[in-house]
Amino acid sequence: MSSAGSVKPARTLLLSFSLTILVGALLLYLPFSATRPLSFTEALFTATSAVTVTGLTVIDPYRELTPFGKLVLLLLIQIGGLGYMTLSTFFLVVLRRRIGLKERFILAEALDYPGLHGLVRFLKRVVLFVFTVELLGALVLSVYFALKGVESPLFNGLFHAVSAFNNAGFSTLPEGLLPFRGDPFINLVIALLIVLGGIGFFVVNDVYLYFTGRVRRLSVHTQLAVGFSAFLIVLGAAGLLFTEWGNEKGLWGLPWDERLLAAFFTSVSARTAGFATVEVASLSESSQFLLTLLMFIGASPGGTGGGIKTTTFLVVLLAIYSFVRGREQTVVLHRSIPESQIKRALVVLTAGAFFVTFVNLLLDKLENKDFLYTFFEVVSAFATVGLSVGNGEGLSYCAEFSLPSQLLIMITMLAGRVGILSFVLALAGKSSPQRVRYPEARILL
Repeated sequence: MSSAGSVKPARTLLLSFSLTILVGALLLYLPFSATRPLSFTEALFTATSAVTVTGLTVIDPYRELTPFGKLVLLLLIQIGGLGYMTLSTFFLVVLRRRIGLKERFILAEALDYPGLHGLVRFLKRVVLFVFTVELLGALVLSVYFALKGVESPLFNGLFHAVSAFNNAGFSTLPEGLLPFRGDPFINLVIALLIVLGGIGFFVVNDVYLYFTGRVRRLSVHTQLAVGFSAFLIVLGAAGLLFTEWGNEKGLWGLPWDERLLAAFFTSVSARTAGFATVEVASLSESSQFLLTLLMFIGASPGGTGGGIKTTTFLVVLLAIYSFVRGREQTVVLHRSIPESQIKRALVVLTAGAFFVTFVNLLLDKLENKDFLYTFFEVVSAFATVGLSVGNGEGLSYCAEFSLPSQLLIMITMLAGRVGILSFVLALAGKSSPQRVRYPEARILL
């Protein structure tokens, strides 16, 4: 799909997310949604964070939302994870309504699906996979929470399954997942849900086709997405153990088994989930910077996670390697990567870096707070992660920001959820095709 052809779907996608956020904010603003009157800014920020599946909080969902408010939050996470256009199109398919070309383009944009062929079948498999995994996760977590004496085990099991699969990071428990830091079962179940949600629906569909014998081999994309995601998890965990070496306030103050488990879980969660089993503020500055890099890379395309995406970052690395080695083609797994994809990856990486830098500079001037903490918050919002150094009262660091700064964080979350390229296309408008070819200029680099 060309960038020119993507402008209208990108705008529709941005509009659908924006309207969902507005409706969600109005529902959360209702008197019976919260245990105290919320300001509209608090309701809007919470709805934005839920629909963009980020998890940054300016209110405490456990103490400040009623059961109705928590249910609204759960629905917003579900709609945000799959996308309003995805769900609405699916219901049209169920009702046997015809899906027009316009709807197919928008759906392909929302799901990061290449082309239009087989899109409806792909949509059906995606929705079936999502609800199956979430229900299984909810069942397992509900039973375990009941055995552990957690309050409202059924609702909390469902909420955390949906929140984990959609990489949202919201929790309706008093202290989130901090009390489960040394619990291998909760850590592994939540981590599995995060990975399944963030690996990308195209990968899930490809694996399904492979194991049912409909395709002979896994696609290059699937192999790269799975392999590089696993590599980043291991690298992130090992990196955290290294950067935390000797930090008694952080991971080094934990027993060995908890230290390893916390490093693994934090590495998984940093790639857009946002659940925390350790206080981020207690980690060393080098650990926080490492998490920032992991957050910026994010999950894989076509899933519920954010960031610039694993394959985008990997394509840039491969292109750099090929250039340094003096090769004309960028080759991986005996396949060459088209120049158009390399350019797209470079644009996404550069646009994401510029966007994050610009927002961070604005916030630094507006708030005059710790630069690294602010930078961490901005990247967390852009990558729709939700990890935060916190404000010392159980809320995110941005809870202390002024109204203009919180609005900037909301825009950043929305840009991250839609995708920086789609966000720019939606705002830039129609692109004019270049019909004239000019002589080449030699520029010294």
